[in-house]
Amino acid sequence: MKKKVLSMLMGVSILAAALAGCGKAPASTENSAPAPAATDSAQAAETPEAAESAAGTQASGEKKTVQFWHCMSGTNGDLINQMVSDFNSSQNEVEVVATFQGSYAEAAAKAEQAIFAGNAPDILQVAQDNVGRLAVNGAFADLLPHMQKDGMDDKDFVDAFVNDAYYEGKLVVIPFGRSAQILHINKTVLDEMGCEIPTTWEELKEVANKCTIVENGETKRYGLSVPFDQWEFFALIQQAGGKFFNEDQTGLGCLEDGTAKEAFSFMKDLQDSGALYYNDPANDQDNQMFTSGMAAMTINSSGAITSRRETIGDSFEYVVAPLVKGKIESMPTGGNGFGILAASKEQDAAWKFMKWFIEDEKGGLAFVIGSGYLPFTKTMAQSDAIQNLWKESDNYKIAYDALQYGDDSYRIANLTPVIAEFRTCIQAIMLDNQDIDQSLKTFSDSVDIILND
Repeated sequence: MKKKVLSMLMGVSILAAALAGCGKAPASTENSAPAPAATDSAQAAETPEAAESAAGTQASGEKKTVQFWHCMSGTNGDLINQMVSDFNSSQNEVEVVATFQGSYAEAAAKAEQAIFAGNAPDILQVAQDNVGRLAVNGAFADLLPHMQKDGMDDKDFVDAFVNDAYYEGKLVVIPFGRSAQILHINKTVLDEMGCEIPTTWEELKEVANKCTIVENGETKRYGLSVPFDQWEFFALIQQAGGKFFNEDQTGLGCLEDGTAKEAFSFMKDLQDSGALYYNDPANDQDNQMFTSGMAAMTINSSGAITSRRETIGDSFEYVVAPLVKGKIESMPTGGNGFGILAASKEQDAAWKFMKWFIEDEKGGLAFVIGSGYLPFTKTMAQSDAIQNLWKESDNYKIAYDALQYGDDSYRIANLTPVIAEFRTCIQAIMLDNQDIDQSLKTFSDSVDIILND
């Protein structure tokens, strides 16, 4: 069946590839790697001539040079480079040199190696899932003293985005490209099928099945497409009323209370009925499935709203909604933040850039407007630019309002190796059709070793 779907998507994939080359196609999921190559402007920021110019400026005593490693390519990479250029032009004290370092995981691994080798950057863009991994080893400087010195209030950060920015009382990253996990909906299809936007697990199952079309044994449209990722299962476990880890972080609370099995059973029921297309990590087609009309709904990041709007155009009515409710309403947030590394010799200069992008309209606000990520400060959310954006499209406001259900309590320091094992478990159950109980038992045994070694 999946071979048939992939064949039907060939034409759509060609279009998506072209869009990706222009920086318009999003990664299928929040934790996926960005496009494999940086855009022309990103590459220009990394040329030997640019590095030589920055070094010469520093040698002359005119500016301090700050090395900034980021994880954005395509359109978002262009926005990052424009932001850096605008900062560099705004003052004569600091020159930020932006360097694309690949996916979140690649950048984190490179940063760990660079810290050990003594040549770490000054600023690192880091996925929220990787913050604890670096912070536990003292990789980040505490940013609170910088904020307090400049009279800035950390309570202005959006509540759902700042809880996982702290480690042991220290503010180790500034929220930047942050997002909500939401339901993306082809409302034209739902209207044609006489369906309301689902708000509960059972309603989602009912609507997904009604919107699925099968002709001569071949699925022409799926009710729901879900990218291969742990993010959706974190949400389902929380919606079932569970916590991924137990209180003392020595084991999986979601296995102890049965919510992990509830989450997987729900997804398998949808898959077995033919309503769910669960994507293979080797060829994740979630974005194309939705924008081409082959899936009536998807669960994905709010960071995809802008690019999906552009791709869909007038093809159908595109709306979003909060994730559906299980026993409770809950969702994990997504995205990244910027941290100043403790090893940096230019922490004050690096902070000047951080402060600027928090406050200046050409900084984080410009990135949010251009990318589709959500405002990360309450002041930004009240700005004329954001208010006008929300008037233009309800989708952004709906995604922002969904943050009231944000819960990132699963983000412990030792999360990275646990996620690797969890993805193996997801693969076994959702793609290899292995027994849920046995797969969860294998997963639990692996996590026990990780957490208690």
